[in-house]
Amino acid sequence: PQIKGGPNDTAVIDNSSAFRYEDDVPLVVPEINGGELSRAPLIANPNCTTAIGAMALWPLHQKYKLKKVIMSTYQAASGAGAEGMAEL
Repeated sequence: PQIKGGPNDTAVIDNSSAFRYEDDVPLVVPEINGGELSRAPLIANPNCTTAIGAMALWPLHQKYKLKKVIMSTYQAASGAGAEGMAEL
């Protein structure tokens, strides 16, 4: 994406899922890899459940070098919007 501008080269932080899988858009959890904030004009953040899980797992990863985590979450179908509700 072509995003530039603002008086201080303003960065855009996207809270949607639109850019989460783009290679050139950093996926940032500020408490873990917040240094990415200073270099990118567009920043994505993970799903809220993922961000909270990452924050809990980060200290464990630093100490034990986690290789794999299996995590299940249960969220309201209404969070998926009208399509999610229709699928029910």
